[in-house]
Amino acid sequence: MAFRLVPVDLESGLNPQGWALSLPATVGRSSDLAVCIDDDSISRSHCQLIQGPDECLQVRDLGSLNGTYVNGERIRHIHSLAPGDTLQIGSVNLRVEYLSDTNPGMPLSRLKKVSTATTQPMKTIPKETFTMHVVEEPTRKWWEFWKS
Repeated sequence: MAFRLVPVDLESGLNPQGWALSLPATVGRSSDLAVCIDDDSISRSHCQLIQGPDECLQVRDLGSLNGTYVNGERIRHIHSLAPGDTLQIGSVNLRVEYLSDTNPGMPLSRLKKVSTATTQPMKTIPKETFTMHVVEEPTRKWWEFWKS
């Protein structure tokens, strides 16, 4: 899966083609980052884009002063990004695009539903590990246990 960030406001002076991402990618003002945006409202290392467990794009703020917003809501933890989401970094708005692996310039028209869950897959447990035990009433009362 390939991803791209595209500026929403074309009058901002940013490249209208946006940035094709090679994950993990850090976004900020520093010139040695994958996505460098020269804007005073953006920290040197503002946020990081990573690939989630279900191959979706995720973002996490790196302690920036002005914060990172997804669709207008400030994020505090890792947040999954769906195609078309607006990522606000400082005062710059970027649109998230998921691209086809075969043709990186072509946005995917249909994607499976992006899940924000980051749980591990369930393991199969053999039936022999589950056994029934008869629970008997204790021979002593609860208050007698602390006396001994």
